[in-house]
Amino acid sequence: MPKKSDYRVVRALGHGSFGSAFLVTEIASGKQLVWKRMTIVNDEDRRMALSEAEILRNNKSEFLVEYYGSFEDESEFYILMEYCDKGDLRKYINHLRELGAIISEDKLWEIFAQLTEAIFSLHSKNIIHRDLKPENVFMTEFFFVKLGDLGMAKVIMGTQQYQSKIGGTIQYFPPELLSEVGVNGITKTNQGPLGPIVQTKQCDMFSLGVMTYELTTLKHPFSDQNGEVLRTNIIKCKPDPLPNYGSNTSSNN
Repeated sequence: MPKKSDYRVVRALGHGSFGSAFLVTEIASGKQLVWKRMTIVNDEDRRMALSEAEILRNNKSEFLVEYYGSFEDESEFYILMEYCDKGDLRKYINHLRELGAIISEDKLWEIFAQLTEAIFSLHSKNIIHRDLKPENVFMTEFFFVKLGDLGMAKVIMGTQQYQSKIGGTIQYFPPELLSEVGVNGITKTNQGPLGPIVQTKQCDMFSLGVMTYELTTLKHPFSDQNGEVLRTNIIKCKPDPLPNYGSNTSSNN
């Protein structure tokens, strides 16, 4: 069983709503890992932390960030994961934008195919990721990408859909999560844009489409700083066409 004293913190990597990520070195081996540290305040916090660790432990795939273990230390829970040393997809998109460059079609489809495999590996076991976005896609050498951060992931039973307070990032929500009436006629009256609603595997696929558009054009298809305008754009607006790479594979036809 790993313990906190087995590792030396190198630096902080990022902070999210459910915890903070740090690059650490395993003292005995010198191996670099990531640990995600989550503060446990109540039973719900512990349930969510254990759920994320269990999903990672039980779902091995070359397209998912590898799980190395977990442990609890006083009021904090730690998950040990693979370190992807090339950063995340957001960093790569920003790098392309700074250079004024665009991704090649070959690299685009390579990343798309790997993400599709990652999502399929979860969906085949009835797991919805629920927070697909560039910040949760991590890169290693030679443009190999791995899907990570399963803190919002949920297991569904058979063809059942997940219904609860929706999780994720609004910029990557499909229209049905933001409409006045959600899928299957579930209304959102008096609940606001983040009230109880149904999430499905198809929601993950919409998020993948938004990420692919963003990787191709280096801009978000519905982006607007005003939350209500963004919501309206996702529901009603059609994004600009994708660039033509000279083949039919990436066209809108």
